[in-house]
Amino acid sequence: MQNSEMSHPIALPRRGDRKTITFVIPFHNEALNLEAMVDALDAYAKAAARKWPVTVDAVFVDDGSSDDGVDRLQTALAQRPRGPAVRMIRLSRNFGKEVALAAGLDLVQADAVVMMDADLQHPFSVVDAFIHGWLNEGYEIVYGVASHKSEGAVKNAARRAFHHLMNAHGEAPIARDAGDFRLLSRRAYEALRRLGERQRMMKGLYSWIGFRQKAVPFTPLRRHAGRAKFSPLKLWMLTLDGITSNTLLPLRLAAIIGLFAALLTGGYGLWTIIEKLFFGIPTPGYPTIVVIVGFVGAVQLIFLGVIGEYLGRVLVEVRGRPLYLVESDVTLRVQRRIAS
Repeated sequence: MQNSEMSHPIALPRRGDRKTITFVIPFHNEALNLEAMVDALDAYAKAAARKWPVTVDAVFVDDGSSDDGVDRLQTALAQRPRGPAVRMIRLSRNFGKEVALAAGLDLVQADAVVMMDADLQHPFSVVDAFIHGWLNEGYEIVYGVASHKSEGAVKNAARRAFHHLMNAHGEAPIARDAGDFRLLSRRAYEALRRLGERQRMMKGLYSWIGFRQKAVPFTPLRRHAGRAKFSPLKLWMLTLDGITSNTLLPLRLAAIIGLFAALLTGGYGLWTIIEKLFFGIPTPGYPTIVVIVGFVGAVQLIFLGVIGEYLGRVLVEVRGRPLYLVESDVTLRVQRRIAS
């Protein structure tokens, strides 16, 4: 991407007619999960080489972790020298998952990329369905659609409301209950790398680039260890980012509600004049003024905040800062193993 300071894409040689697949795995304070993730990745790479004409490699992206996850990852790979090639970049601070994914994509130069979380909630078994859709059916993007039955009625209702809003008013429909767990062909991830915005919601960008896409249902596994990093406040901020990044609806609502408020207050004023002139009813003074001024002032403040959100995004883009900064870029394992 033109707005990053990344150095060199990872070069993946072909093995005969084998395709190359790179797993992009961002993590933040996932020290308790990384060793198990390495084991699962090694096992899948070996199994995939038997099932499919593919060579598997991986890029881990440390999104400014404060635990010893990097050391554990290096130790785990050193103890298991055989397996897919692994490269790790360490961002200079925590930039957020969306940016960490973009950093990982900047390194890839494979036939396809698979993005998944480091907490082992994304089953490797579903990747076979991704590869089938890509190799055998010609889809450019194959994504997982998660079942969220255990997350509670309130959270599921909020998720449905968000997707309804985005699909009704966004630039491109967003797949319901789909996250970052997906396979992207070279055409798809290269298209993503051309998008230069710094305030981003990847789910919206996956839809925006288009191409043929296929959904694969799956049931998320329980976290291997640790707790989820997304608090309700962070989820709300991501929701706000998604809305302001992919639709102008809040700005249009500001104009509509402003017009409604003007009609309402104007109609009320006309009614008080009619009451005074034709019915002799005295016009209430202080309470009326307080209600009208309070209502209009509240509407103005709310939508000044909405406009401020959009202006803030313009400021971020105009400043032109790099999307991320890299502290280190290390190849942790170079050997490959293709099962016969």
